[in-house]
Amino acid sequence: MRVSNVALLTLAALASQNLTANTSAAPAAPPVSGGTPQASNFVDAINNIASRPAESISAPETIAHEQFSPRIAVKSQTGLLVAAVQPELSAGAKTKANTPAASGDELTKSLQQTWLTKLIETGVKSNPQARDGFDFLSPQTGSAESGYGFNNTINLLNILLILGTVFPPVTIAFFWAIRRLVVRQLVADANQRLQGIGVLESELINSSQLTQKLRDELEAQLSAAKQSIDFLSRETEISKSSVEQIETLKSQFLMHLQVLLTEVYEKKSQIVQEISQLPAVVAKESVKLAPQPQSNTSPNSANVPSDAENLIADDYIKQGEGLYFEGNYDEAVVCFEKAILKNNNLDEAWYWRGNVLIKLQRHEEALACYDQAILIKPDGWEAWYNKANLLAKLQKYEEAIASYERASSSESHKYACWHSIAALLGKLQHYEEAIASYDRALAIKTTDSEIWHNRGAMLGKVQQHAAAVDSYDRALALNANRYETWYNRGNMLWRLLRYSDAIDSYDRALGIRADKYEVWYNKGAVLGKMQRYQDAIASYDKAIAIKPQDFEVWHNRGAALDKLSQHEAAIASYESAIALNSECYEAWFGKGESLTKMQRHQDAIAAYEKAIALKPDSYDAWHHLGTALSQLNRYEEAMAAYDRAIAIKPENAEAWRDRGAIASELKQDTEGFATGEKDT
Repeated sequence: MRVSNVALLTLAALASQNLTANTSAAPAAPPVSGGTPQASNFVDAINNIASRPAESISAPETIAHEQFSPRIAVKSQTGLLVAAVQPELSAGAKTKANTPAASGDELTKSLQQTWLTKLIETGVKSNPQARDGFDFLSPQTGSAESGYGFNNTINLLNILLILGTVFPPVTIAFFWAIRRLVVRQLVADANQRLQGIGVLESELINSSQLTQKLRDELEAQLSAAKQSIDFLSRETEISKSSVEQIETLKSQFLMHLQVLLTEVYEKKSQIVQEISQLPAVVAKESVKLAPQPQSNTSPNSANVPSDAENLIADDYIKQGEGLYFEGNYDEAVVCFEKAILKNNNLDEAWYWRGNVLIKLQRHEEALACYDQAILIKPDGWEAWYNKANLLAKLQKYEEAIASYERASSSESHKYACWHSIAALLGKLQHYEEAIASYDRALAIKTTDSEIWHNRGAMLGKVQQHAAAVDSYDRALALNANRYETWYNRGNMLWRLLRYSDAIDSYDRALGIRADKYEVWYNKGAVLGKMQRYQDAIASYDKAIAIKPQDFEVWHNRGAALDKLSQHEAAIASYESAIALNSECYEAWFGKGESLTKMQRHQDAIAAYEKAIALKPDSYDAWHHLGTALSQLNRYEEAMAAYDRAIAIKPENAEAWRDRGAIASELKQDTEGFATGEKDT
């Protein structure tokens, strides 16, 4: 079976050889006539194959080798196929080269580029025995007249067939060698890549170690920083405690010093008094001639002070209280300090010393005294209450509220504490909480008009005007002689648009205090709302008589005069406001309106421009400026002013309408000018 296969393969190779030889030996004859030469079917088939595009085959990665030249290869002396340099062809040769037989060269070139041809060449180079066999089997290339027209492609095919059939072990060994080379190359590439992976792994390990090292260092630094912060915190606490101790020692030292000074002054007074009595004693002793009965009392006995050593702390406290109520604060503080020196655990001594220090404007020391009294007696509401009052005076409102809440444990002071808490909450603008605190105070005592008054003020802050009026009415029912309540009530009625009731309330306030500027001012404003302009002007005049330096009242007075068409007086009032405040936009705008009504458009334009300079986004100023400009036939400028007004308020139809009128005027003028020019 094996011999049959070999024979068949050999016959196929020889048949291919003969066919190729016949084709090479019998070229196509040139045409007899000048017609187009006819190509054989075989050549057409070859050309069709050659013109078909080659499919792309992905070969495995191999070692680089010399590629075949596209030129016809010849056998070198060593038996390998190399590119032969062909001589320059003549014109006849070039014509002959264009015959259909050249298509065989194209097939040869295509076959020489296949992977099998390259594989054989590589095996021949590496195996001497295969090279000798190849030289033996390859026929020598002869001249064109030789009957052996083997080309290189057929030679390669024959060699491959013969080698594959006759020498199977050699073929297996050859492919085994090629396989070893490929495997070796793949292993080398894999090892190289594994080495790269190893390097990357090593770098990754180094990076991980470096990261861990940095993390450990960072944790160590954070731990050190935390320890430093803890240390600084402890040191701060210790320093704070030391400062407090120093302040306490300072206070005690001052107390001791004050006591010593007092004792020095007392001793000094005593010594001076004794020295002043020495001449009388000496004279009496010098004239003494006989023994006389001794008197039980001496004239100096009345001047000897009592033994201070026999006084206790309570005695000093009582003396200090008496001096405090007499207004003798310097001596009173000395008595309280003596009591503290006798017994520093008496909260009453610390409390009274704090009260005296407030009178002496030594507020920080007073707070320290109250804190000491509270430390000794935490439930002493007197110290809490006075401390809260002092904190409120120092504008420490939140701390004061907390102290008032501690002091509210006393039933006798609960009402006052909630009243004060509500007032401080109002200062902090916590109006709802302030109203709740006033309600708690009123739950204890409902007969205090001040609570109702202050509650009404807080209700006004949260826009509860009707409730505020009711609260003011409750306050007036308890005390109708307080002008502030009538005044505030009038303001709330104004917000409710109850103008007549507001005027009545203002009149009641003025009946109590007619010298109050703000009442006359607000009354004039409400009268203006009621269009009672003459009465409003009278109220503004009253306000100006009390406070002539307020530019707002001059402006409001000018607006009322303008409503009465008293434009000259209105302009004078506006100018008074401008003299007091040159940046009053309303005064400049009002002046411009009055000037416009007097047909003084040029002056009005100047006033409007000043108003616009103060308030560039004023729609009214730009609109009125456009109107004044149009009155002077300055249409282009008027159009620009209207455009600015429309840009500010594009939804306002008035500016659009006025602008349209100006546009019509401009169109008519243009058409009239054109018609006149045409007639001319």
